[in-house]
Amino acid sequence: MAEVPLSHSKEAPALAAGQREELVRRVASSTTFEKSPRLRAFLLHVCQCALDNRPEAATEQQIGILAYDRRPGYNPNEDNIVRSQARLLRMKLEHYFANEGKDEPVVITIPKGRYLPVFETRSEEAATPPDIPIPAQNKPRRLLQILVGVAVLFALVIVCLGYLLFELRSPSPQSSVFPAGSPPRPGLNEPGPPATRQRVALTPGVGEIRVAAGHIGSPYVDVWGHSWEADRYYEGGVSHPGPRHFFPPVADEGPFRTMREAIAADMTVPQSQRQFRYDIPIRPGVYELRLFFADSLRQPDVEQKEDAQNHRHFQINLNGHPLLVDFDPVADAGSAAVDVRVFKDVYPASDDGELHLEFLSSWGTPAFVSALELTTGTPGKLRPIRLCAHQSGFVDADGTYWSGDNYFIEGRPTHYRNPSTGPKIPALYTGERYGNFSYAIPVAPGSYTVKLHFLESFFSPLIPEAGCQGAGCRVFDVTCNGVLLLQDFDIFQAALGAFRPVVREFHGLHPNGQGKLLLAFSPKLNYAEIRAIEVIDEAK
Repeated sequence: MAEVPLSHSKEAPALAAGQREELVRRVASSTTFEKSPRLRAFLLHVCQCALDNRPEAATEQQIGILAYDRRPGYNPNEDNIVRSQARLLRMKLEHYFANEGKDEPVVITIPKGRYLPVFETRSEEAATPPDIPIPAQNKPRRLLQILVGVAVLFALVIVCLGYLLFELRSPSPQSSVFPAGSPPRPGLNEPGPPATRQRVALTPGVGEIRVAAGHIGSPYVDVWGHSWEADRYYEGGVSHPGPRHFFPPVADEGPFRTMREAIAADMTVPQSQRQFRYDIPIRPGVYELRLFFADSLRQPDVEQKEDAQNHRHFQINLNGHPLLVDFDPVADAGSAAVDVRVFKDVYPASDDGELHLEFLSSWGTPAFVSALELTTGTPGKLRPIRLCAHQSGFVDADGTYWSGDNYFIEGRPTHYRNPSTGPKIPALYTGERYGNFSYAIPVAPGSYTVKLHFLESFFSPLIPEAGCQGAGCRVFDVTCNGVLLLQDFDIFQAALGAFRPVVREFHGLHPNGQGKLLLAFSPKLNYAEIRAIEVIDEAK
């Protein structure tokens, strides 16, 4: 008798959807399931059906097709692979929650006769003693204890209110940060931890699609206000956690905390297990496609002495045509924690109006992707890229939009606050990245103009605490893919003073073999710095 996907009534009501998603990720990425990719695919599929409230998708036939490479329409009564594997999956889950997950407050079970999992609160061994009526003679003492507690609480509230009133009336000193070894500079503040307030998603542009691969649940809103949908449009592969650490740090880790990965890369397994695909319905028109790869093999704390290059090779096809061949995302990323590839002149397929992406494992570790982004494009050229050293996006006085800081490798951000009196600088230039750093800006093949925006706001006669004033205090070089753009560059000297923007423009720059304009800022005296960067496609 075939098992049926029925729901279960003993679910843990207090467990939020996000907590259930994290629990599923922890179980699927555990050592219990490490060497069982088919059972992991089985588990992830039925858990997603439960989280999405789609019991009709957790049928024996659907599981056989998605996890065990059975042909669509096969007869489960003649092939009991799913029923036999379901017994193994229940044993695996029981083993996990008895060992690795022994401290999990909620357990996942798959009741016999069903495939839809249940999230249940772990039963407590210690029984709660029955309620005992309070003797009448104890009631006055109990009342006295309650009154004392209320009095203490009231006194604490009075003290807290007095402290807050004192703080509000007291002037708060303005904290400042500055490069190591430098004295404080007025008006300069380094960003603290990200605000905990709810981010507001911007209204996506027409045709824009952003998908966080492997992510389940509600969309993720990044620091720029872009909304990344839960994983969809895919066929095949399994969801896995992304890297535990991102080093060097990235602007926002959120879209890359999960990935979609092929089940295997072994040439002896069926082709359907060595690949996965996305079939994305889009409007007619031209698009730009960005693919993001945060490889979990690239970890800073692993015992392996060598890095993760040459461990994963795969191919990506777009509408049946090769897009990337023998692709190694770790080698392609270089020093960056997340590799980004961008493609222009992307169109939907002519036969069905969809965009078809195939990820085909070649050898080593299976193919994967962390996120994908589709935005409207311009025929024959990439849309301008404008970055400013602000945390979030920015619109200048001319109405031009500048994206928040992105694609950087190392360096530190800081922010200049215009004082009520004294020199003021344009809003675009209030953000700064300084140090020994670089930017790996992904572009499509072609020729590009790059504009670099600088401003000196520290080494100035107006700031005596700086210790050095004027020309010769900050000197650095700038290169693009190894080609020298600026040598012994001195912002104060070039701008004829401090607090004055200066722009340097370069033409005919081409991406390297990894599809990047790698801009390196190398200090010679004190730190290098940058305020904003523009990249403009020179195609006509």
